[in-house]
Amino acid sequence: MLPVVSWNRAIAVVGGRRIVIALGVLYVALATGRAFVRIGAGTPLENVLIISLLIAGPGLVLLSVGYRLPTFDIDAEFYETIATWCLVGFGVMASVLVVYSLQPGEVVDDAATILILTALASVAGLAAGIHDGVAKTRTRELETRNRELQFAQTELEETVDRLEEANSQLANSNERLEHYQTYTDHVLNAIHDIFYVLEADGTLQRWNESLCAVTGYSDSDIESMTAAAFVDADDRERVRNAIADGFETGSLQLEAALQTSDGASIPYEFAASRLETPDGEPVIAGIGRDISGRRARERELEQRAQQQQVVADLGQLALETDDIDELMRDATRRVAAVLDNEYCKVLDLDEGSNDLLLRQGVGWDEGLVGNATVSAVETDSQAAYTLANDHPIVVEDLTTESRFSGPELLRSHDVRSGISTIIGPADNPWGILGTHDTDSKSFTDEDVTFVQSVANVLAEAIERQQYQAELEALIVDLEESNERLEQFAYAASHDLQEPLRMVSSYLTLIERRYGDELDEDGHEFLAYAVDGADRMREMIEGLLEYSRVETRGDPFEPVDLEAVLADVRQNLQLKIEAHETEITTGELPHVEGDAGQLRQVFQNLVSNAIEYSGEGPARVHVSAERNGTEWTVSVTDNGIGIEPADQERIFEVFQRLHSREKYDGTGIGLALCERIIERHGGEIWVDSEPGAGSTFSVTLPAVDEELDDRASGVQSA
Repeated sequence: MLPVVSWNRAIAVVGGRRIVIALGVLYVALATGRAFVRIGAGTPLENVLIISLLIAGPGLVLLSVGYRLPTFDIDAEFYETIATWCLVGFGVMASVLVVYSLQPGEVVDDAATILILTALASVAGLAAGIHDGVAKTRTRELETRNRELQFAQTELEETVDRLEEANSQLANSNERLEHYQTYTDHVLNAIHDIFYVLEADGTLQRWNESLCAVTGYSDSDIESMTAAAFVDADDRERVRNAIADGFETGSLQLEAALQTSDGASIPYEFAASRLETPDGEPVIAGIGRDISGRRARERELEQRAQQQQVVADLGQLALETDDIDELMRDATRRVAAVLDNEYCKVLDLDEGSNDLLLRQGVGWDEGLVGNATVSAVETDSQAAYTLANDHPIVVEDLTTESRFSGPELLRSHDVRSGISTIIGPADNPWGILGTHDTDSKSFTDEDVTFVQSVANVLAEAIERQQYQAELEALIVDLEESNERLEQFAYAASHDLQEPLRMVSSYLTLIERRYGDELDEDGHEFLAYAVDGADRMREMIEGLLEYSRVETRGDPFEPVDLEAVLADVRQNLQLKIEAHETEITTGELPHVEGDAGQLRQVFQNLVSNAIEYSGEGPARVHVSAERNGTEWTVSVTDNGIGIEPADQERIFEVFQRLHSREKYDGTGIGLALCERIIERHGGEIWVDSEPGAGSTFSVTLPAVDEELDDRASGVQSA
């Protein structure tokens, strides 16, 4: 017995929860340490991870449950029980392993196995401990409840015995009846709630002093009154009906406003049960409880809910409307209504002056909204004081306020209390939101937070509108700039092509007329000049095409990429044959786009794949893969590849990686492809290694499923 007591005492000293957590930490630490040792010894990583997870997993369970034990429905006293079960599980498994090792030839000497089995046994013990702890907690609760019920039953039986004895005494002795009456009156008068006994007609047979103290009526007054006389005339019929139902059903539940002798109204909750007097007459006896505090809490909660709903509604309106004045009108109206104030206003700070304009408001005299102003700089002005602080300003009584004085706008409307706060950042406020009342009032922290939240909604809406205006102006500027650039590009290309044609024509004329008189250098120089003019013309045409991608494209429609690739093959037929090119394709989809521009993209990509194929025959493969609402189409070649450092640069205009003597081109093709793909809302990129070929991929929007299926059906037909 002594070792068990010592064991429990040791667990109690350490703490059951700490033991569970410590056991979990131990297994996690052992698993981590073993993993580092095994990895250092060269054990395969997957083996180390599996064993470590089998050890650390139960440890993490022990650690997590240990930390979360307070959230379980278990009395803290039984944490020691849970720890005991964990240790029992550990001890039982350790004992099993020892007994197993005693068999001839059977020895468990693998540390990993021991750790895994004991860890799992500890978790099993944890589960059993939790179950045991819950059961013991429930048992204790039931025992406590039973003791309470037994005590109540005993008290009830004793009370019944006393009542029976008292009834016997009352029947035999008037003197003892008076003594009992005096005693019960003393007990009932000690109750703060109202105690009452009603007869069937509503007459009060008994009551305690609390009824007199609450209502202000004397005992003699109450003797001549019925229960219905204590409530407002509009509620009297409801009270009479409730009393009648109480006599019929045996119980009464009622809420009503108790009217005092001086006309005050106090909300009360009445509960009563039907009883019988010693004479066998039925009465209703019960308690009346003041629920003013509960009603106040309910009103407060309701007001908080209204405030939160107003902030949410205004936030939604701010997202749905572009009319700031509409948002301000709704905000001032709802703030005044929720706080039960007569006035609310939004003051707009004019940066060009020292005045705040009454832009929107509710309750103010007609004609003031949109016209009245308040000084933003007067030292004793509430508006200036609000702008100078980064927190809401609360006024309970303006007549006794020492920090500032109210402006004419507030004084002329007999304002005495209110809340005001800036709209926007403190270092650059947009204006002020204020709400006021003609009565002296106290405002809760929740009221102040509510006004600040509404001001934040207005500030965000104003900021978003300003940002939207700036964005729209920027878009207009960009569109105008793009239009001017396109006009410039068109004019430049048109004006430059004519001189280039003249240069080419005259160079050809010189070669035809004076070719015989030119030596070898002259012919070479002439060839350079002609080639330069031709390349210049190609670059100008490429730039013109690049500048017209956005403005001269066709509307998007379903495009069959297999048909596009067939056109590309036909256009590049001579180049394909010259490089002995083999082009293979997977199944290509329908996409949403501009067929002409997509033909340019794939013709450029296939042409480049052939051009940069290297020494051997070119091999090109075109494939497609669906990815959600878009397709990724790839063109793969077996060419010379691209250095990683150059893979971004190749999509820039006029960027070439090779000399014109080795590979022809203007350096615009891939830039044109990128701009076309961007117009389609997609991306283009390259995956490549030098000497191992390249894969150019583009993403394009998929065609609507129904349309895609219809197009596929037509093609099959």
